[in-house]
Amino acid sequence: MRRILITLCLSLALSGCVTALPFKLELPLPKQKPVTGRVTLQQGRMTLLAPDGFCVDPGSTRDGPEGSFVLWGSCAAIGGDPRAPRPAQKALLSATIGPLSEDPVETAFESYEAFFKSRAGRAALARSGKARDVEILAVRREERRLLLKIADHSAPDTAPVEPVYWREIIGLGGHVSALSVLPLAGSALDDATQLDLLSAFDETIHDLN
Repeated sequence: MRRILITLCLSLALSGCVTALPFKLELPLPKQKPVTGRVTLQQGRMTLLAPDGFCVDPGSTRDGPEGSFVLWGSCAAIGGDPRAPRPAQKALLSATIGPLSEDPVETAFESYEAFFKSRAGRAALARSGKARDVEILAVRREERRLLLKIADHSAPDTAPVEPVYWREIIGLGGHVSALSVLPLAGSALDDATQLDLLSAFDETIHDLN
């Protein structure tokens, strides 16, 4: 378990890639390019797909033995085409694929909760890498997912997302994984809307895997 938590910490650090995106994502980019909501990772062993209106930002995708990270935004913004689909919610979605788990992920939620509340876990979640910048505001355990409401006060100005967001820890193909909804600044997405979107994201991926 300790090895998995250390490797998960390294995988979650990939989520800092959000800071390098060409924001603002709600504005169309000058050059149109083909976009898709689907991405294949882990040497073709895993396929992820976001709900309608969300497309992969190719510049943010990371895929390697330490883990994988993918970010989705509005298809219209990612492709630079105002005629392309837009999601109903003003948010970004992210997926982090961590290490393989020796046991079903849902049997270790207590350990994962303790990890994310620890200094090392909060540092892994923080975009700054500093534990003091992250608070765990709420935790919910369900049958096959652990839900965390997180406040990351280190959110950079270059990424227009709200500091408070929801993340779930789940098992995907035997990997410890995380899915997140990142509300865009000023979107005023309440908890219920974020959780509904997170559930739809979860269901879309599980239908493929």
